Amino acid sequence: MSADNQICRMDAATVAAKVRNKELSAAEVTEAVLRRMEKLEPHIHAFCTPTPDVARAAAAAVDAKIAAGKDPGLLAGVPIGIKDLVATKDILTVMGSPLYRDFVPDEDDIVVERLKDAGAVIIGKTNVPEFGYSGVGHNPVFPATRNPWNLDMTSGGSSAGSGASVAAGVAPFAIGSDGGGSIRIPSALCGLYGIKASMGRVPLYPGLPG
Repeated sequence: MSADNQICRMDAATVAAKVRNKELSAAEVTEAVLRRMEKLEPHIHAFCTPTPDVARAAAAAVDAKIAAGKDPGLLAGVPIGIKDLVATKDILTVMGSPLYRDFVPDEDDIVVERLKDAGAVIIGKTNVPEFGYSGVGHNPVFPATRNPWNLDMTSGGSSAGSGASVAAGVAPFAIGSDGGGSIRIPSALCGLYGIKASMGRVPLYPGLPG
């Protein structure tokens, strides 16, 4: 098995532990998943907005903290995709809609703030149906997300790209949102575990409620 495949098969806890223990650098992990993303994205379309430059900068910051003897965070170096309904500062948040094709938020959603503080590395925004109102990954802006297990099938929705990215081994986990099955449906169709938190447990601001 190649080194990239070994990294991409690791769960989030293993990645974070190896990065904190200096068995792997955050940069090594990031480059492995970005290479996998580049190879698979033309077929799966899990990421509507890949963010390789953002990811590399975040990984470098994690490695610098570790080199300085500082705490890099619980999720040190863990790659993660962020559903494109969730606001990300300075990163396109299109929500699958032509109305927001060029929208770049000026603040992060709370969940994104917390992930960054924990040392997670954002590798891109994951594809959604327009405003999340569908159980599949079709929208009028980006190519439809496909199921990594069978490209003729959907990965479900509305957290379509999040489910597909994890099933494809591009990220060990991804953020979704769920008002009526939007985490649970992609998890079921992609053979994953998905967690829908109790309402209010994870604040969703300023992104769409759900």
